[in-house]
Amino acid sequence: MVKSATRSAKPKVDPDAAPQQQKVCSIKKVFYISEKLLNIEGDQRMCLERFYHPGKGQPALFITQDREVMEVLEYAEPRRSWLLNNEVCSNGRTYMTTPIDPTFLALYHLRKHCTQRAMSLDSISVDEANGSTNRLLTKFINAESLKCVADVKTSGELIFYKYNKDRTLAWLALKTRQVVSVLKAKQVHCGLGAKSQNYVRSEKIVDENDVKETDYMRMACDYVGRYLDAGLHDELTRYLEIPSEIQALVEESATAKKRKSQQGQATANSKKIKLANGEDVGTQLRNSSLLDSDDNKESITSPPITPAPLKERSLTAKEKSLAKGAKGSKSIASFFKVK
Repeated sequence: MVKSATRSAKPKVDPDAAPQQQKVCSIKKVFYISEKLLNIEGDQRMCLERFYHPGKGQPALFITQDREVMEVLEYAEPRRSWLLNNEVCSNGRTYMTTPIDPTFLALYHLRKHCTQRAMSLDSISVDEANGSTNRLLTKFINAESLKCVADVKTSGELIFYKYNKDRTLAWLALKTRQVVSVLKAKQVHCGLGAKSQNYVRSEKIVDENDVKETDYMRMACDYVGRYLDAGLHDELTRYLEIPSEIQALVEESATAKKRKSQQGQATANSKKIKLANGEDVGTQLRNSSLLDSDDNKESITSPPITPAPLKERSLTAKEKSLAKGAKGSKSIASFFKVK
């Protein structure tokens, strides 16, 4: 047999044949968006833009429509894909929109430029030298909303803004309390064991979490803090007097130990026999009507009867002869001693 005959022959390429066109897979993404935004008629189209996100510290994607700003949230997990019709989309990420108050985005620029002096929004846009910042401040920011976080000064038709720390913290505290009311309405568990309690719905757990207002405030402050820089988030936490998570853990462990000790003390007290008078149990039973006969009454105070000692058994004649013959002989254990 020829050696080359055992190998599989490769198909020959026909030079006259037309080249096969490769299938180009288009980039597809899964996006969740409200139908109300898609069915709007007129020129109010949605635009995808990039604004500076103070919580992330970098530009992020936003969708704008008319004067509304929506953040694009991205959920990505490793090794995920989508099956769309007959195609497999390797990009398994999910995108969805959520409305956001543009004042959070403008607050970053006010703290950056208007802390020491009052400036107009046009001047801030010139200092930023960014087209998206100019579009954000001039089109999507309402002048009335900035009064909650800044001092407003007017000179003719010009409006100047200066950052006000007290107004900003009060406004952020109001936003935080609004989030707390939503968390309570949705019955979201905000305690330290929230991960496990989300799967256990009981009235007792809900009542315990309703009492802990600090847990709701901490989670709501974290939600609001996603759109703030680190410095302003810390100021808001101190303004609301929210303790740190480490301090909360220490306080909760101390409360759990105190509760456990109280339960143990209550259990020990319940096991003790409490009498109304200083009399003993026998006297209480004799005076009560629980005992019918005098014999039962006397049996309570009578001392316990001790059993009689067992008599020693006498040996038989055969056992006596075996014991006499074994006298003077060594035990079998003596042969196994170490010599």
